[in-house]
Amino acid sequence: MSAFEDFHIYELIVILYGLSLMMYFYDFVKQDRKANQMAFWLLLLVWFLQTIFLFREIYVSGTLPILSITEGLYFYAWLILLVSVVVNYFYRVDFLVFVMNVIGFIIMLIFLVSHLNQADTTFGTQFMSEMLLAHIVLAFLSYTLFTISFAFSILYLLQFKMLKEKKWGRTIKRLGQLGQLEDLSFLLMILSAPLLFISLVLGVIWAYTAQELFYWIDPKTIGSFIVLIIYSVIIYRRATKRTVGKDLAILNSMAFSILFLNYFLFTLLSNFHFN
Repeated sequence: MSAFEDFHIYELIVILYGLSLMMYFYDFVKQDRKANQMAFWLLLLVWFLQTIFLFREIYVSGTLPILSITEGLYFYAWLILLVSVVVNYFYRVDFLVFVMNVIGFIIMLIFLVSHLNQADTTFGTQFMSEMLLAHIVLAFLSYTLFTISFAFSILYLLQFKMLKEKKWGRTIKRLGQLGQLEDLSFLLMILSAPLLFISLVLGVIWAYTAQELFYWIDPKTIGSFIVLIIYSVIIYRRATKRTVGKDLAILNSMAFSILFLNYFLFTLLSNFHFN
C-alpha cells in the first residue's frame, strides 16, 4: 500500500478519524444531533479514503490484501468502519458506534505504524516523529482545557459562597452566573477527555514501535490513565445528572489536583518522560 507514502494520506486519515471520535464523544454526552451528523460525515470520508486505497491495492496485486498481519489489520479496520457507518446510518446505537470507532482508530494507527516501519522509508521516520509531536501537543492541549475547566469550577464555588452569604456587589456580577460557569466547566471537560485519550493512544503506540524503553508501570503512564478515568467518571455522573452544581465543582477541583500531581511529581519519577 505504497500510496500512503505517496500522498501522505495517512496524516489526513488520522486527523479526520480523531475529529470524528471527538464529535461522537460530544454527541454521546450532550446528545447533540449536529455533532453526530458531523462525526458521521467525517467517518464516511475516512472510510471512503480507505476504500480507495483498498481497491487500488486489490487492482495492483490482484488479490485481497489479507495475506499478512499488517495487511489484515488494514482490512480489519476497514470492516469496522464499514459496520460503524452502516449502524450509525440505519440505527441510533450511539455507544456502540463510539466504542467501535475507538477500536477502529487504534487498529488503524497500529496498521500505519507497522506498515511504515516495515517500509523503512523517510516517510515512516517522519510519521513517527509527527506521532510523538501529536502525542505531546494533544496532552498539553487537554491539560490546558482541564485547567480552564478547573478555573470555572473555582469561580463557581466562589460565586456559590458569596450567594449563600448574601454578599451582593459588583464582584458577584463579574464572576458570572452559576449555570453558565457550570456549563462552561463541563463543556471543557467534554472536549479535554477525548484529546487526552487520543494523546495516550498515540504515545503508547509510539513507545512500543520507536524502540524506546517503555514500562506500563511507569508512574507518569499510570497517572495519565488514572486522570483520564477520573474525568470520564465525572463526565458520566454529570451527563446522568448524578453530580451537578457545587458537587461537580468540588469533584472537578479534586480531579485537577490529581492532574497537577501527575504532571509535576509523576513526571519526575517517570523512566522516560522528559529524561
